Amino acid sequence: MTEETKTTKKVQKIIVELSSGDETKIIAALKRVPHDGNYQVILPMLEILTKEPSSETRILLEKSLHNLNETNCVAPLIDALKNENLKSIRAEILTCIWQSGLDVSEELEFLIQLSIDEDYMTAVEVMTIIDNMEGFPDDSLTNSIKLMDQALDANHENAKLLGNIRQILLEKLLD
Repeated sequence: MTEETKTTKKVQKIIVELSSGDETKIIAALKRVPHDGNYQVILPMLEILTKEPSSETRILLEKSLHNLNETNCVAPLIDALKNENLKSIRAEILTCIWQSGLDVSEELEFLIQLSIDEDYMTAVEVMTIIDNMEGFPDDSLTNSIKLMDQALDANHENAKLLGNIRQILLEKLLD
């Protein structure tokens, strides 16, 4: 059996256990995620978060989700933000991104649109990501500032927070 086959089998077993609904299996799987998991276990872990897990399960989930440091973890997290079934945990998904220090600079305009369209906490998390990242493309920064201007012109309910995000974008553009 090749090393790749062993890894695939380990990941598949983790996914099955994460999806089992059995807390004992879920906790055991979560303990193996840092050693044997990969980007494929992100969605099953996020789905557990939507089901209001026990405090022990939540702690293990957050530990794993806040330490995603491989670049191939970005796409599943962005997909999760677009997934309507995970809408209730969007702010938590964004927390995973900034806690892990993942580079989502190519997704700036999408994140800005989320901060405009979603609730206050989602906007706070987007602001934290933007504030803690460097290397945004200038055209994305310019387009994001335009999106913010449109939201602010429309007297958005979170105008003060969006104004703060706009200011951070402007500072990034001028740096």
